[in-house]
Amino acid sequence: MLSQSTFYEASGDREALDKAYELYDIIETKMRDELGYKEAFDEEFHEIDNEKLSENGVIAQKTMNTLLHVFEAYTELYRVDHNEKVADKIKWMMDILAEKVYNPKLHRQEVFFDDKWNSIIDLHSYGHDIETAWLVDRSVDILGDADYEKKMTPITKDLTDRIYRVAFNGSSLANECEKGVVNDWRIWWVQAETVVGFINGYEKTGKEEYLGAAENVWHFIKEHLIDTRDGYANGREWYWRVKPAGTPDDTQPIVEPWKCPYHNGRMCFEVIRRIR
Repeated sequence: MLSQSTFYEASGDREALDKAYELYDIIETKMRDELGYKEAFDEEFHEIDNEKLSENGVIAQKTMNTLLHVFEAYTELYRVDHNEKVADKIKWMMDILAEKVYNPKLHRQEVFFDDKWNSIIDLHSYGHDIETAWLVDRSVDILGDADYEKKMTPITKDLTDRIYRVAFNGSSLANECEKGVVNDWRIWWVQAETVVGFINGYEKTGKEEYLGAAENVWHFIKEHLIDTRDGYANGREWYWRVKPAGTPDDTQPIVEPWKCPYHNGRMCFEVIRRIR
């Protein structure tokens, strides 16, 4: 849906917008219940175990990640067509994020849930929190709804501040923390979202330390994450992950079903748009 919406904006091709709404209708009629969006289905839309998006030893019936990316796609659809039924669903998802996913006591989002939005694991996903902060702020700006700006802005500021204080080491961002144990791999998509997230935090608060953090992460990416080996896309793709000191994990693929230039490509477009 996100790609169809964007293609419609670029081309004016109504067929692309119609396809986006076809996908919207499928999601709304077949892929959610009264509490939120479901996770995984077969080709006939029978529910199946969510093995691909459930990690860390749990099988989740609802996830923060799925909600976030449905939210992102609907925001893009609303941005190019301003359909109020889409706006209503975006607001509904913001309510879920604020009231079910966001944990104000721990200043984070929960990640994996049962069918009633009860968290099923002690997990803090640093990359998802900084990504959510800027995606929600962007959606609030696009919607132009003062009530939701008042509701969501304190949450996005809290998420950004918490990530800056607990996950950023001055040069890059750790991956996650499960049951108090930090996974310190520097994952390609986490670093990309961190650059945008801290620039967004600077724009929203004026805190110079966020802008400096974004610059430092970008330097880390250039020095350590971009793969400069001969024959690897002319040195333009990124390693899957590196250690905090920059040592790459050569066992991970450069491209596979869960790794493509999406996050890093989107980072580049967002940074260009924001500094322009």
